Amino acid sequence: MLVLILLSFALIPYHNFWTILLNWVIWAIFTLDYVARLVRAEDKKKYIKTHPFQLIAIIPAYGLFRAARIVSLFHLLRLTAMGNRYLTPLYNFLKTNGLNRFILIFLLLVIFIPVPMVLIEPEIHDYPDALWWAIVTATTVGYGDIIPVTPIGRILASIMMLVGIGFIGMITSTIMSYASGKKKRFSSSDKIAHITKAIDQIEELDEKEIAVLESYLAMKKKDE
Repeated sequence: MLVLILLSFALIPYHNFWTILLNWVIWAIFTLDYVARLVRAEDKKKYIKTHPFQLIAIIPAYGLFRAARIVSLFHLLRLTAMGNRYLTPLYNFLKTNGLNRFILIFLLLVIFIPVPMVLIEPEIHDYPDALWWAIVTATTVGYGDIIPVTPIGRILASIMMLVGIGFIGMITSTIMSYASGKKKRFSSSDKIAHITKAIDQIEELDEKEIAVLESYLAMKKKDE
């Protein structure tokens, strides 16, 4: 869904048969997604009221919007409406273990390290070649089509390789941490639901029993 949202946004400048067809396919997928979630919702009126942008984003008004010359606004609305649901989990994932900062450092190195490589390496003649070398080196692919021969170039290459290995390891550990964190939160919610259900089954609690529960909850809060 996230890829479709970005693709829908990227199709804004193009107006031909295939882009229009692709837009309608994306619209159909968004509509099916909305309808499926609406059907699964227990309170359908509440779902419609709390998701107005998702409903607006699937209104098939391409002709009207194009006539009014606000097609771009429609796509931006779609990106905002549908993207909030899918970009928020992605943002939370990137914040896990500080992955967002590591990605920023990784991108900065990939962008800026090629600059001195153009100046010091005889095999690298322009920035696109240097950028290609940086990406290949950082991802540990190592095609070997461009090889640094100067001492400084080899030092920079070593930095790129170490950062690339760390980047792959960081992504793996972040996926595991994010998954385990979600599982832990889910299991805690299940336990709380089980406890409250057990309490509901008790017809009546006297003051002494309520005091015991309150003291236990206070103790748990203090331990945290």
